[in-house]
Amino acid sequence: HIALNQLAKEFNFKLDVVGISEIDKYAIQSYNAIHGETKNYGSICDIKEIPLVDIFTYSFPCQDISLAGNQKGFSRDSGTRSGLLWEVERILEQQEKIDKLPKVLLMENVKALAGIKFKDDFIEWQLKLQSLGYTNYWEILNAKDYGIPQNRERVFMVSILGKYSFNFP
Repeated sequence: HIALNQLAKEFNFKLDVVGISEIDKYAIQSYNAIHGETKNYGSICDIKEIPLVDIFTYSFPCQDISLAGNQKGFSRDSGTRSGLLWEVERILEQQEKIDKLPKVLLMENVKALAGIKFKDDFIEWQLKLQSLGYTNYWEILNAKDYGIPQNRERVFMVSILGKYSFNFP
C-alpha cells in the first residue's frame, strides 16, 4: 500500500485500495490504523468475486517455504498455509469467466520460493498465469538495494495481462 502510494505520487496516478483479505484481527487492526478503514473481504477461501481492479497484489503465507520454516511446500492440494496461493488461482479463474481479470498482478514472497526445492510449483504457478493471458516477470530483489537498512531478499513477480516488456528497476 505504501509503495503503491509513493508510485502514485511519483507518476501522477490515482490509487484507490478496494480492499484486503485478512483473517487475523490484530493484522486488520494494524492495517486500518496505518492506512485508514479498508474493506476486508475476510478469508481468501471465502472470496467469490472481486471488483474490477487494475492492480491485484497478493502474497501467501511463507511458513511452508521459508528456510526458517518447516519446508512443507505449497503444491496444489497440499493443505499447507503456503498452499493458499491456489486460492488466488480460483479467484482469477472466476474473474476470467466474468471478464474482470486485473491488468497487473504483483506478488511478493520469500527467496526460497524460486529455489530448487520449490521450482516445479513456482513454474506451475507461472504457467497457470500464462494460460490466463499474463506475461510474467520475476526477480529476487534485496531491500538493501532500495534504501531500506535491511538485508532482506524477496521474490517479486509482476504479471501483466497481454504481451508487454517489463524490466525491474
